[in-house]
Amino acid sequence: KRPGIVVACAEAAAAAAGQRILYRSTRGGQSDLTFSEAVLQGLGTDKGLLVPQAIPRFDAATLESWRGLPFHALAAEVMSLYLTDDDLSRSELEALTAASYGAQWRDEAVTPVTTLPGGMRLLELHHGPTFAFKDVALQFLGNLFELLLAKREAAGLSHTLTVAGATSGDTGSSAIHGLRGKRGVEVFMMYPEGRTSPTQELQMISVLDANIHNIALAGTFDDCQNIVKALFNDHAFRDSVGLAAVNSINWARILAQTVYYVHAYHEATSPGAALEGTQVSYSVPTGNFGDILAGWYAKQMGLPVRKLIVATNENDILHRFFQAGDYSQLGVRETLSPSMDIQISSNFERFLFHAGGDDAPALKSLMDGLEDTKRLTPPPSLLAACREEMDSERVDDAEVLATIADVHTASAGEHTLDPHSAIAVAGGRRPF
Repeated sequence: KRPGIVVACAEAAAAAAGQRILYRSTRGGQSDLTFSEAVLQGLGTDKGLLVPQAIPRFDAATLESWRGLPFHALAAEVMSLYLTDDDLSRSELEALTAASYGAQWRDEAVTPVTTLPGGMRLLELHHGPTFAFKDVALQFLGNLFELLLAKREAAGLSHTLTVAGATSGDTGSSAIHGLRGKRGVEVFMMYPEGRTSPTQELQMISVLDANIHNIALAGTFDDCQNIVKALFNDHAFRDSVGLAAVNSINWARILAQTVYYVHAYHEATSPGAALEGTQVSYSVPTGNFGDILAGWYAKQMGLPVRKLIVATNENDILHRFFQAGDYSQLGVRETLSPSMDIQISSNFERFLFHAGGDDAPALKSLMDGLEDTKRLTPPPSLLAACREEMDSERVDDAEVLATIADVHTASAGEHTLDPHSAIAVAGGRRPF
């Protein structure tokens, strides 16, 4: 699982009052989608990912005014910047966040921040129902799906969804526990047989609700993810079954995850820090790129972020991109951090789109080339823009074990990192 992000220690208000944020595809085939349409559709009809057409902003005073709020209230504040009453009313949003971040969490802070030996902070994301960081988004998404379907039913529209998902372990169990028993939702979750942890597999296959269906496939996570993408790209099939996504290709997943970056900033700094311009850096264990992308959106919204560090394991396609401009797909290696054993980072497309100036034709050309040749060659200007926003580090299994042992010994047994968190710690310890 990936329970930890390391936290090493603006201007303009949010989008004009009442301005509705609409969504478009990174590849240019769709635009002006509403929040509900973007969430229920999941993936663009042109194979692109859906992104906001404008990113709302908050200023330092607003950020400070949120300090001390319970997590569910902070979530309502952050998410409300992307919503108007045409999407969800304020009371509906507050009810959603209260239901999503309540008694099912083992810590009342939901995502508490602790201090490791040496002063590095650890954002703990393992306190949800399945111990996975994705519980933060998927508890919310399950409740959101149910509400949006109820609103569609009241309007006399289609109100059923078929969720097709791919998982390396944590998305599947989190999605299943977020969507089990939800009215109008059928879930089909694919995972690579023998390549998830036994605990994660049991968390999936032991859920017996009638709307949950697990499928073990021979192959890798990327094989499972390719099937999901193929299903979405079969437009007739997608429309006939009401296909929806719970992987981080779904915008609501990214939106929910921006909240804990804001929460971590509050926990890692003193009152008034934002007004003084205090910045923090985040080292994020990264596979499919959705988690660190949420941090990037939070930064664009106004969170004072110095650096975002893409911490990878030996499946290092992202590290190779940032260091050498080499985004070429190699075989997936099994490592001690299976949730990051990925060579196709779906959400990277969103980042490339924004870093390239929201240029959909250029992005489509890059992605078409990647699909044809399994290699993406960024122009120098795009690579430079990406490097301005993020750094990267590669951590192999030997360093993972050494980091776990070091932190355990230095904390006198108080902190035992899992391998994914150890990658974030190791990456965050290096100079940047």
